[in-house]
Formats: sequence, C-alpha cells, structure tokens
Amino acid sequence: MRNVENRSLIYVILKFCTSIVHRLTLKHFTVTGLENIPKGQPIIFAPNHQNALLDPFAVAFAGNSEPVFLARADIFKKKIIARFLNAIKIAPVYRIRDGKQSLEKNKDVFASSVRILQNNHSLCLFPEGKHVGMKSMDPHKKAIPRIVFIAAELTNFELDINIVPVGINYSHYYKFRRNVTVNFGKPIKTKQYYKTYKAEGETKAANAMRNDIFDAVRGLVVHVPNKEHYSLYEQSFEMMRPEVSQKLGIKRMYKHFVDIERFLTSKIDSAINKKPELATNYIDKAIKYQKLKDRLNLRERDLLKGPIGFFETIKVFFIILLLLPFGIYGAIANGWAYYVTRYPYRKAVKDKQFWSTFSFGLSFAVYPIWLIELTFILAAFVHNWLIAIAVSLLSIPSGIIAWETGQLFMRTLHRIRVNVLKKRKNKVFFELADLRNELYNFYKNCID
Repeated sequence: MRNVENRSLIYVILKFCTSIVHRLTLKHFTVTGLENIPKGQPIIFAPNHQNALLDPFAVAFAGNSEPVFLARADIFKKKIIARFLNAIKIAPVYRIRDGKQSLEKNKDVFASSVRILQNNHSLCLFPEGKHVGMKSMDPHKKAIPRIVFIAAELTNFELDINIVPVGINYSHYYKFRRNVTVNFGKPIKTKQYYKTYKAEGETKAANAMRNDIFDAVRGLVVHVPNKEHYSLYEQSFEMMRPEVSQKLGIKRMYKHFVDIERFLTSKIDSAINKKPELATNYIDKAIKYQKLKDRLNLRERDLLKGPIGFFETIKVFFIILLLLPFGIYGAIANGWAYYVTRYPYRKAVKDKQFWSTFSFGLSFAVYPIWLIELTFILAAFVHNWLIAIAVSLLSIPSGIIAWETGQLFMRTLHRIRVNVLKKRKNKVFFELADLRNELYNFYKNCID
C-alpha cells in the first residue's frame, strides 16, 4: 500500500476511459452536495453499499476528489492483480473471515491510511462492510472509527478528520441505462469524539461515531428499515410517485425520486409502527401483486399509464419509424456485444449485485476492441479512414437509440396488452387490478 494515494499514469488513463463507459451505461447521473466536501483537509468518504464495484465508480466520478478505496483483501491474492488495484488507488483491508493471522496486516493498512489523511488526501470506506442489494442499509462496522482513533493517537489528537457521508441511489441495480444519484452530506468533524474516547474508552466513542455516520448516510438514501417487509415498500415507489410528487409540489423527475421514495418509506414505516397488523395484512398482497405482474408480463408504468389510445399508438409508431435507421444500424453494430457483455455469465454469478460489475468489465474490454475492428471493416468498404472512423463512432449513439427505441416499442406493446386483457375480461388481470386498488388505498391512507 506504499504511496497508493499518488497518481499514476495508468490511473489517469483508466479513470478517463472508465468514466466514458460509466456515463454511457447510465441514463441520468445526478450529483448533489459537492459543496459539502472540504478542500485541503483530511477526508473519509462513507457511502452506503448496494451495487458491488459500481458504488466506488459512483463516488469516484461524482466529484473532483480521488480517494483511496479500501476493499476486501481476498481480491488481492494474485500479485499482478494487487499491483493493478494499487495503481488505481484500491488497497486491501482484512476481515476475520480472511483468517485471524491476516488481521495483523491491518496494522500496515491503518498506518498507511493515517499517512494518507495526514497529507490531506482522502479515503473511502463502505461502513457496512458488504453490499446489500436493496434500498436498505446494514449496521455499520468499526473500520472508520478504528482508523480515526489510530490517527488521533499518532497526531496527539490534533488531526480533525472530516467524515463525509455519501448516499448512492439506483433506479435499478443491473439494467442498462439506469439512473444513479449521488448525494454528499455535510461533514462530520471527528474531534467531537476525542473527549469521549479519552474519558470513556474507544468502544463508547466508536459506537457514537458509527451511529452518527449511519444516521447521516440514512438521511441521503432510501432506507427501508425492515427488510422482511421490503416488497410492501418497493411496490409503493412507482405506484405512488405521481401522487407524492403532486403532494410535495415537486416535478416527477429522476433527481427528485429519492425524496419521493424517502417520503413514502417514512409514511409507511410510521403507519406500520402504529398498527403492526397492517404489515401482516398487506405484505402478502404486495408479493402476490408482483407475481401477477410478472405472470402477465406487465410493469407498474404500464398500469400507471393505462390502456393506450389509437392516436397515441400512431404517434409512438411514427417516432419509432423516424428513429428506425439509427436503431437498425445501432442494433446491427452493437447487438452481439450488448448480449455478450450482459447475459452469458448470469447463471454462474449467483449474486445479482455483481452482474453490473461483470457487465462493466466486459464492456470496458469488448467495445474498444470492437470499435477498432468495425473501423477497419468499414474502411475496407468505403476506402476512406475519416468516414470509417466517423461511422464507427456513430455506432455508439446509434446503439443507445436502438435500445431506447426497443424500450419504447416494448412499453407500447405492454399498454396494448392492457387494452386486450381488459377487453377480454381476463380473470388474472382483474385480480391484479383489485390487488392494486387495495394497495393503492393503503398507501394513500399512509401519506394522507
């Protein structure tokens, strides 16, 4: 971990290249609270952890800081990989599952971390210690307080480290063109815990710090407090979005979705705390509701918008027709690469939160090589390198247009399907509609 905080050429190149891939895979990337990041001071970023490697990317690309990330030690076993990870500012931290003897190595890790902070660089640790895979947080571990108090001891309690809470929020964890919001909270000054540390010991001071960090991060994310009732909260997010946005007087734009979902979570949580039987009554209905949607191949947005009219259908297909030339080129040029980088490995990778990591890594490797090959193929036909390069680069936006056009087409088909199911008086559909009304009334009572 020697001098891992220093920039290297490989770091600069990889950050530039990965930032392009990262941005292309997202539809919206919203960042708030950059003014809360202190300048020229020691910082520990403390984000929530939901989506494996995509979380560090979200933090790294959200601002101008270049923190050193502490990651689990088992990914550093091979020397060549360890050197590469160090080059991109990722260092190991050891856990009890790595073996008790490995914990001794944390002394060097913590010593290097203190050096980084003393030089007014920044660290990033995920206080939960693992990714969760849902809009909920696990209790925080003790790594951040441990580093803070080691740094305090070594600097005669003069080093006032800023712990910056970070909230990372996803619209989806592994779908292409998802939305991501990164919220930086106000820094927590660590000097406030030194008095407790000296008077009452590390355990009490560390617990106080952990609780404060947890509360600060919770204020920046959607946190479902009871995972057993997760489906009940999750169904409300899309279903009640129009209602809540109107109630709160905010536009139904993605940058406000976190506020909307936080509002819904707090209201549902309050209702359940007052009447615990509500959760028992409605959790099974929420689960069944999702199963019926899956069975009918419908999404909440299809039910929100309802049946599609004739003129709206004509309008949508006219838009699709206009986009078709770009869509066809994008699909031909990128269709195979899109499939290869997203689907073949999914059965082998049991943890869905690693799907995006694998997809990102494969995209980073496959697409640049393919663009070069495509350029050579086109040059062989048009005999003009400038045209070949331009048409090859055009395949990138064309690929996105192809995906968006396909999504628009499928959404339209789903709404036509709603028309058909209603007209045929499909029993499953009407059962779905009844469940939806029950859930809607429950959510409406919660927010009112």
